[in-house]
Amino acid sequence: MSAPSPIFPPAARETAPPQRSPPPLNSPTRTYSTTSTPLGRGTSWSCTCPRGSRILVVAEKEAEVAIVEEHFGAGEDGGCYWANPVAEIIVDAGARVVHSYVQRQSFAAAHTKWTVVQQDSSSKYEFVEVSTGAKLNRHNLHIQQLGPETETELSTLHLTSQNKQIHDLHSKLILDHPRTFSRQLHKCIACGTGNSIFDGNIKVNRYAQQTDAGQETKCLVLSPKALVNVKPNLQIIADDVKCTHGAAISGELDPNELFYFQARGINAKTATDALLYFFGAHVIKRIPFKPINEKALAQFKELLASSRQTTDEALLS
Repeated sequence: MSAPSPIFPPAARETAPPQRSPPPLNSPTRTYSTTSTPLGRGTSWSCTCPRGSRILVVAEKEAEVAIVEEHFGAGEDGGCYWANPVAEIIVDAGARVVHSYVQRQSFAAAHTKWTVVQQDSSSKYEFVEVSTGAKLNRHNLHIQQLGPETETELSTLHLTSQNKQIHDLHSKLILDHPRTFSRQLHKCIACGTGNSIFDGNIKVNRYAQQTDAGQETKCLVLSPKALVNVKPNLQIIADDVKCTHGAAISGELDPNELFYFQARGINAKTATDALLYFFGAHVIKRIPFKPINEKALAQFKELLASSRQTTDEALLS
């Protein structure tokens, strides 16, 4: 699958009219709440888009903007359908984009998404993803730094709480210029017979000298029948860099952390629930919008509770 082409040709982007809320569509639609907020000003807009929605965001020189994407069905039993959204984000020199993405589609749906980001010099892109829905979820996240001294921060959380649920994240970050900074944190929790996949690639090319890049993935496998496949990788061609990456997969929580709770009179079940909650909340709390943050935390807590039953069913099958 190749990356989607830009909505506007490069020559047309400067003269294209600003995008407003689209007119009503006659085709079947599902509501996506998309909020665009200049940081500190508090203005916003929302729109109703089809399942195959496409979003273009251009943050011009030294602009600051925050975006929230929510993709959801009509309840957990919202039906079987396929959503195929695309987001293209262009961050000009000195601009900052804060991008939050929450996916909670119907558990019978398929959700495939492209996010393509281009960063100019001295720009900053911050991305937070929380994915808990869909039977099949695939996210292709491609980011290219087009100038020096850019910053990229990626934080993602995937929870497969349903049997035979598949969550798949393929990310690629291309660094071509000097003095760039990047951090990527991926977390996943696999329950029942769920399957979580992570393939993260950071490519540090020859001229990306004095780059500081870090990549980390942490996974919890809460059932013997759950499956996690992770492939964090760094391709380094430059010779003056600071790059680290690592992966940790565990089938149980840290016994020292459990003992800490139990030594203070907290039973094992409550301690386990608290540790699992804060494992995911570490990412969710990075969403800068409090209503979205609180809603995602509440749903995550509810799905964690139901996942215990899912895990028990998987063990008995």
